[in-house]
Amino acid sequence: MTRRRWLITQVALLGTLGALAFPGEGSALVGDSLISLTATGPSPSVLTIQVVHGEVIFKNADTVTHNVAFTNLSCSGDVAPGADLSCAVPGQIGDYSYTVDGTTQANVTVAPETRTVTIRGKHHGFRLGSRVRLSGSLTAYVAGAPPSAYGPRMPVNVYARPDRNHPFHLIKVVHARPFAKAHYPARSIWVLWVRPHANTTYMVTATSQPKGGQFWANAQSKLHGVYVRHGR
Repeated sequence: MTRRRWLITQVALLGTLGALAFPGEGSALVGDSLISLTATGPSPSVLTIQVVHGEVIFKNADTVTHNVAFTNLSCSGDVAPGADLSCAVPGQIGDYSYTVDGTTQANVTVAPETRTVTIRGKHHGFRLGSRVRLSGSLTAYVAGAPPSAYGPRMPVNVYARPDRNHPFHLIKVVHARPFAKAHYPARSIWVLWVRPHANTTYMVTATSQPKGGQFWANAQSKLHGVYVRHGR
């Protein structure tokens, strides 16, 4: 009965942990990089793209010429009916505002690329003193993504806590090992052996970024509970 109550508590914690998710994770609605210039203004007027896209294309779907001018990018120009204007977007997370015909205010938001991290174990129950193998994957959804583009092994942070009355604390930074063969999405595997002395809940995060600034969204795994049995 004790084990059952403990497992139910760990499941309930999943909802609570959602409030601890990293800011912005999963919040951006990412569209393509095309904006139509119409008689009523740009469509969409607020566009979110991922950092890997690299450019935004303005297509004039109206019967008159429109002028596009970014306030914080060196891109502007007149776009004739049926023509288009391509504006390069820096590989940096942020908001880039522009005007159409000097009056209509609009915005392009560059969002981080997606990645996910998981944690798993063969069993949930172990005898006291046993070594427990935790493992999981780190997945990036961009061709040429880590590990090939940003280092051979990306670090993941393994956290643990004994019960819900204690905060999670970092126990180890583990470097995920990439698959030997090319794989899309790019996937690496991490492994960590632990020896819990009490019921423990684990989770993993991926927060590392390339030297040039933020490229990836921060990722967080689900919870994984380990139940320690006393005696045989």
